[in-house]
Amino acid sequence: MVGTAAAADLPVKAKAAEYVKICSTYGAGYYYIPGTDTCLKIGGYVTADFYVENFKNEDNFSVDYDHPGGYSDRTSGNANFSQSDTESYFKTRAAIQMDARTQTEYGTLRSYFEMRYTYGSDSAQDYTADTLRLKYGYIQFAGFTFGKATSNFDFWAGDFYEGIDPGFFYSDATPLQIAYTADFGNGFSATIAIEDAYERTRDYFDIGIDSSFGEHRQEVPDIVANLSYEGSWGAARLSGALHRLEDQYGNFNSQPNDDWGWAALAGVRFDIAETTTIYLEGAYADGALGYLGFGATGVMDFADGDASNFGGAQSVDFNGDSISGWYVGGGIRHYWVPTVFTSFVGSYGETDSYTTFDGVNTVNSGFPNPDYVNQYEQGKDKVYSLAANIGWKPVKGLQFVLQYDRVWTEFSYNGRINDSDAPSNYWDDSNSYSGNNKQITDRILLEAKRSF
Repeated sequence: MVGTAAAADLPVKAKAAEYVKICSTYGAGYYYIPGTDTCLKIGGYVTADFYVENFKNEDNFSVDYDHPGGYSDRTSGNANFSQSDTESYFKTRAAIQMDARTQTEYGTLRSYFEMRYTYGSDSAQDYTADTLRLKYGYIQFAGFTFGKATSNFDFWAGDFYEGIDPGFFYSDATPLQIAYTADFGNGFSATIAIEDAYERTRDYFDIGIDSSFGEHRQEVPDIVANLSYEGSWGAARLSGALHRLEDQYGNFNSQPNDDWGWAALAGVRFDIAETTTIYLEGAYADGALGYLGFGATGVMDFADGDASNFGGAQSVDFNGDSISGWYVGGGIRHYWVPTVFTSFVGSYGETDSYTTFDGVNTVNSGFPNPDYVNQYEQGKDKVYSLAANIGWKPVKGLQFVLQYDRVWTEFSYNGRINDSDAPSNYWDDSNSYSGNNKQITDRILLEAKRSF
């Protein structure tokens, strides 16, 4: 008994512990998930922004009208309206990123996601709101990409703008997609993809009455392709997209005359002496203005930091003709020392003239004998945004930025006048009106960002 008890009390050899091992295959920051051959990298950031913003709205309107027999003589006049408001607001964003990679006989199997939680005031609306949004979430395997990733059409995508509320009027989208990329070697590659058309969808026309008309469904996803090059001097890309113009309702003349819209982009990046990076980019679209970063809301809206959610341009006008437009943009960032940088960035775009329908009776316009309505007016949109910033990185992973930016839109229009009091709704090509609306936002940003 004594011998047996003594044997039972002998220590048992402990099972070997599984320590987390560093995975150097894919660069710094990866670790093997214990018990697997999968390498995982976990990161994220916290951004705290403070904005001071001045918003200005300007309306100018003129009319030249000759009443028919029995009415008063020619009426003409001008009206101008302007308002300005200054406010300040805060925003904070916290993001988590996970990147898992496994080496297989077909190459690297990768899954990646980034989740963003944003809290703070909305410059377009007077309340505080919070949003939880999936920015990226995709799987890559054997050249294929499945999920929510950067559009294969995009290139510059607004790099060097800082802040949760970004600049505008450039192509920057992360649609759901299925894509295949062929690597030809020596820096050349080509991609073909189908992408969710929703993020590129725009209204058909500006009816001024009911916003329910326009593209609100997807029959066919967008077809996107690119040819890219990446080298020691920088990078370049040519890309194109086809966007289905869906038939909607039979009301008015809103049906598109063409089945498809399209867009094309060319961009180049120069990396100079490891201290300076320059982006230049231009794009043209016909019936696919979502690829220009022109939104359909017609109002200033920084709510989601979405560069496509601004402006008032549609894809198809009131006559059913597709609307075309273009933009040019780019940016430059220079590091004076490894911890201090300066950036300049901006873009400009406009649409061609298109036909819209206002249908608003101007009885309250303040002009003499104002019983007329405008119809089938010609409209045109012009937009630009620009920014300049200076940044300081006192320690690794921490950045402070001071930035000034301006966002500017102009909608100009002209049309004929129909006198609803005159016999047979009197028409005269010399009876005309014209005007424009400008919205200008100037902002100062102070930002602190901690990345890990």
